[in-house]
Amino acid sequence: MKTTDKENWLKEYTEFTTSDEVSVPPGIFSNLKKRLFPNPWMVFGKVLSIHVGVGFLSLGICHQFGLNPFNTEHSLMDWFMRVGGHNFCMIACGVFFMTTTYLLANLILSLEELETIRRFEWLQSGVLGVASLAAFYFFGAELVATFAGLWIIGAFIGALLAIEGSYKFRRSLA
Repeated sequence: MKTTDKENWLKEYTEFTTSDEVSVPPGIFSNLKKRLFPNPWMVFGKVLSIHVGVGFLSLGICHQFGLNPFNTEHSLMDWFMRVGGHNFCMIACGVFFMTTTYLLANLILSLEELETIRRFEWLQSGVLGVASLAAFYFFGAELVATFAGLWIIGAFIGALLAIEGSYKFRRSLA
């Protein structure tokens, strides 16, 4: 349901509930509005918590900027390096890192929360990408501007594709 459709529906619902023939229990309207229009900050908090967990786990599969929290021997990074070199590896690792977050968010969050993510996808993707780079730096990664730039480009690509793709998939199921 598009935002304008929701707003029209809420307007009609308000007119219906304020008529004299209908008695609506108190609090129903505010609860319904919270579910249809979730707070973007609350949704971002959920995505951020998903990102922290998934991001940590994804480092075990694809070591990025030399971070390997589980001391695993094999990594997607090795394959990405063989396929396309260091630049391709940085972009592909960024795509992988952010895509995993939003694909899991698609499974956990409601469709209305996914619509909220979609409304603010550039802002959320940017904040998560920059926060991830800051976390990498905090945990000892040596960031080189060129590679960090390629990684953030990949992160944006992965996030935007995952958000759009997972949203369209969920809409098709609804």
